[in-house]
Amino acid sequence: MTNTAAEASADARPDEIFHVQATPGDGWWGITVDELDTVFAQTRRFEDVEAEARSAIAFWFDVDESRVGGIVVTAAEVAAS
Repeated sequence: MTNTAAEASADARPDEIFHVQATPGDGWWGITVDELDTVFAQTRRFEDVEAEARSAIAFWFDVDESRVGGIVVTAAEVAAS
C-alpha cells in the first residue's frame, strides 16, 4: 500500500534529510519539499534556497532551524518555450 502525501508528511521528523526542489520563474525560485507536501517557500537567489527551505521546514515542525536535518537541493530544469 502506498502512503499518500499527507501520510508521508505525518511520518516525517525534523531531523531527517529533506529533498528540496527549486524551480525558477519570473525572478523567483519556487521551493518545494518532497517529504512535506504542504511546504512552499520562495527566494530571489538560488544561493538562498537551502536557507529558505530550512526556515520553512522548521516553521512546519514548529522547531528551531538548528533542529532541521540535512537538505538536498535539486534545481529543476524548465523547458524552453
